[in-house]
Amino acid sequence: MRRVLGLIFGLAPLVLLATSLVFGLNSPVRPMFDGMGFMIAAAIVTVLNFYLSFGRPLMFRLRHGTMDGHRFVSGFPMIGTVLVMLGALFAFGTVGSAAIGVFAILLDTGGSFWFIISTWHDRSFWDS
Repeated sequence: MRRVLGLIFGLAPLVLLATSLVFGLNSPVRPMFDGMGFMIAAAIVTVLNFYLSFGRPLMFRLRHGTMDGHRFVSGFPMIGTVLVMLGALFAFGTVGSAAIGVFAILLDTGGSFWFIISTWHDRSFWDS
């Protein structure tokens, strides 16, 4: 039951964006890029989170040859997801914003989608 609820809440932003994209493709009345402020802010947070998760450790390993002494730094968890959700709600049916939001959700290592991916095999979290 926990896994089902986790999937519902974790994939809700992606489902909202996919629905917005499909609605926007079938209804060309709306502008292409409404809600871009939220989506651009989400994309910036997403790129920062992705860099802190993958780019920074890779650069440290290339410089030092080992991961000894590397301090893992947290990004901004769930901020990108919240910004994407706000952008999707305010600009529902806008194709350009929905496409940028899908990119941001899939790349945001601090978001709900990556939370599911990173904790899925942890039985202590999902199973009682």
